[in-house]
Amino acid sequence: MLHRCYTGDMRTISQREMRNDSGQVLREVEDGETFVVTRRGTPVARIMPLTEGHLAYRPARRPARFSTQDLVSIDTTTEELLDELRAER
Repeated sequence: MLHRCYTGDMRTISQREMRNDSGQVLREVEDGETFVVTRRGTPVARIMPLTEGHLAYRPARRPARFSTQDLVSIDTTTEELLDELRAER
């Protein structure tokens, strides 16, 4: 359960609460809630929902596709390769 201390329209939570209840905090941020995070009673951060103007990444246009043409197959087992490498020491 998150501690409910309000600063204007922003809720205040401690660093410990943020750490222990991060999943719940992020769900509430997704729902539009804004939090001020404090450390030893001093405000140090604000957690708020991102708006379109704040997005710093570009969503993928299409899913990544990986080629199997570059895969290598060999008849040697991993154990044989490791034994060979260890013998070189």
